[in-house]
Amino acid sequence: MGEPPILILGTGAMACLFAARLRAAGREVAMLGAWPEGLRALRQEGVRLVEEGGERSFPVQATDDPAEVQGSRLALVLVKAWQTARVAEQLRVCLSPEGVALTLQNGLGNLEMLQEALGPGRTALGITSLGATLLGPGRVRPGGEGEVVVAR
Repeated sequence: MGEPPILILGTGAMACLFAARLRAAGREVAMLGAWPEGLRALRQEGVRLVEEGGERSFPVQATDDPAEVQGSRLALVLVKAWQTARVAEQLRVCLSPEGVALTLQNGLGNLEMLQEALGPGRTALGITSLGATLLGPGRVRPGGEGEVVVAR
């Protein structure tokens, strides 16, 4: 069996951007979210990335059930700050014992919430200058180039 999919928590603009870019690089992606319209669009059409050259679609696994993505070894937390406590509890279910959750969220206190649920050795903090605009459920336009920096 191959590498487990990279788990993305969220179905908004940044989650869709990261999902599309990871799929374009050949990685399998699972998305865990709570937005019914977003999940429906992702299941039916995949993540749709709109760029100057047109629109491309990338298939992803999309679910609202943490049990469906158990064993994840890398999770990118890309939800709004007010959703962090909920996804921290979901990560207790689906993150493998050696797995790491990387927060790339805006706001303060997200890392600490994840550490409380998972322990400091299973969390990482990152920042990104990437931007994205959600054009509709599962449909995203990049907001220019940027970088991702991870500090552990």
